Amino acid sequence: FFDEVKSLKKPPAGVKLTMEAACIMFGVKPNMVADPDNMGKKIKDYWEPAQKNLLADANKLLQRLFNFDKDNIPEKNIQLIQPYINSPAFQPTEIEKASKACTAICMWSR
Repeated sequence: FFDEVKSLKKPPAGVKLTMEAACIMFGVKPNMVADPDNMGKKIKDYWEPAQKNLLADANKLLQRLFNFDKDNIPEKNIQLIQPYINSPAFQPTEIEKASKACTAICMWSR
């Protein structure tokens, strides 16, 4: 499943959202890229870091998900993930429309 997600050049919004959340939970830093809507501005892009750091090795990702210390999440990460949890677009039923593999990661992130 994760190989299918990793190979996407332009992932659906639900896939990107889920991998952004996973990057936040694991402390993976985004790339800062030019904002296509605002000349001269930069936006956070988690897709490439997600491909390299999380999706590159499906077995390692599964191991990291299972072994994640949910009782010691840094406060900063909790603050960063909260808008995702509050978003109607980040509900498992919505993410499932984009990717079954990402649905499980969405549920884990919540």
